[in-house]
Amino acid sequence: MTSDFLLWWRQPPRNDASTIMGMQTPVAAALAIGIWVASVILGIAAGGVLNPLLYIASMVVMFAALVVLLSAPRDPLAGWATACIVLAPPVATVMAVPGLTNRPGMAYGTLTGVSVIILAFLAVRGRPVAAWIGYGLCLGVALLADHFAGPLPALVAAQAPNLAVVLMATIFAAIVRPRARQIYAFRGETERETALRYAEEATLAVRDQQLSRLDDGARPLLDRIASGSPLSADELRLCRLVEAQLRDRIRAPGFDSPAVAGAAWRARARGARVVVLDDLGIGSRTAKASLDAVSADLIAVLDAAAEGDEVTARLLPAGRNSFATVSITNRDGFERREFDDIGLRQDLDKSY
Repeated sequence: MTSDFLLWWRQPPRNDASTIMGMQTPVAAALAIGIWVASVILGIAAGGVLNPLLYIASMVVMFAALVVLLSAPRDPLAGWATACIVLAPPVATVMAVPGLTNRPGMAYGTLTGVSVIILAFLAVRGRPVAAWIGYGLCLGVALLADHFAGPLPALVAAQAPNLAVVLMATIFAAIVRPRARQIYAFRGETERETALRYAEEATLAVRDQQLSRLDDGARPLLDRIASGSPLSADELRLCRLVEAQLRDRIRAPGFDSPAVAGAAWRARARGARVVVLDDLGIGSRTAKASLDAVSADLIAVLDAAAEGDEVTARLLPAGRNSFATVSITNRDGFERREFDDIGLRQDLDKSY
């Protein structure tokens, strides 16, 4: 969980206005850190900071709010994250006031500047009302501090331009956020249409391939049968081989590869009985590595099969402990092999 939080920019984009603005990128993180570091340095270097540790602690609260602002999930921003961000600026101001003089140079300016940046982007992330609540809390804290710990003209005066910034951020969010939703809606629709088109093209390509293979294998025999002449023994045997191969394509699409089909053809031509079944189910996800391992083992078994041998290969239904089985019956006895989801083979039964 910690590593996921530290590498938040590698997570899927939020698909909102903040993502369009690049707020979920390493550049945004670097910019936020740069602004924070520059604000701390300017605030301390300008003089008027009586307690640097207290001032830095208040800026750390601001930094935490920046991190939450950039990394928190959902659109609009998650409720817990919104509450943290709204409370961070007034809390940081309360912490900093005891450590600053009445005229602290840039300290109040940097403090309120970071505050309004956070609140402005809070509006961009879909929480404009919360941003105004945060601004109201900051204004209230400034007025109370001016009354009880003041006069603090620098703190109070900074609230006026901050009002304009929050107002502009609210208007910007009201304009950009609906456009962002439209952009991502159009993008999603385009992706769905593209995926559907590719799926249709793939289906047509598979159909054309199957028709071509059917035409190559069955048409000569069909033409021969249509001629009305009696079939020879070799032609009858060829018909049985073609029929078995067509049956394999229907009953076991998972094993429908040229290598497996060729090995099954040769084994049947030698007099072996071959049965291949695919009970995995349409739409089930098949791991290529495990299917390749089963196919390679099946090809080796078929190449070694002799007349009278029986070979049965089956892809098992989803949810079983095993992925596939291969059973061999020959003059030496019976053997059963099972394969797991990663293609590892286990020999279960051997009877000789």
